[in-house]
Amino acid sequence: MAERERPQRAGARGRQSKRESILDAAVELFLELGFDQTSMDAVAAQAGVSKTTVYAHFGDKLELFRAVIARGGSSLDFDLDQTMLASVDDPQERLARIALKVLLATTAPNYLAFIRVLTVEAARRPELTETLRSLGVPHVVDLVAVALREDARQRGYVLSDAEAYAGLFVRMTAAGPQMDALLDLEAHRDPAHLEAYARWATAIFLRGLSADDRPDVPDSAIIQVFPWLSP
Repeated sequence: MAERERPQRAGARGRQSKRESILDAAVELFLELGFDQTSMDAVAAQAGVSKTTVYAHFGDKLELFRAVIARGGSSLDFDLDQTMLASVDDPQERLARIALKVLLATTAPNYLAFIRVLTVEAARRPELTETLRSLGVPHVVDLVAVALREDARQRGYVLSDAEAYAGLFVRMTAAGPQMDALLDLEAHRDPAHLEAYARWATAIFLRGLSADDRPDVPDSAIIQVFPWLSP
């Protein structure tokens, strides 16, 4: 039995290796050339596989683009899950660590390059926005919501819609440093600076949440915080 299974496992590893090679090649080409100028032929050549192999893994270029985005998101999700598992019981510390992971990810050169590609292409390629929408609310929102509920429990305040506040936290925390990085291509990402920013933003956000005069959450807040998720 073991002898018969070994080739199957090797074959599975080979298929996975080819898939990863295709994704690696697609990342390089999408970032260098943009969506329209990247062809499946070019991806195949860059990956060192046949075009038939590329189409066997990904039905078309849009599916390939979606897989590239999803793989990047999965890598961040894994890092965030590890952060949650390793975090202390203090929700503020946990949120600050999550915020730092998000800041490091969203100011990374490849991430910024994809933002530029999407900004240029989205107006004439609405299907790219549909691709993002199909991925749903980012996993980080769920993790932040867990930490926010725990902070509310420990500090004795009521949180009516943790997911909405979590979405707001992610966008408010990441937007400033990400815009700075987009506008200054030569900017050096100092982890110490990003960590200080993450802790500062987290402390201010939690202080606002626990205030007696905290504003109510508007209807459909998740959609308003992530407008590109609306149908």
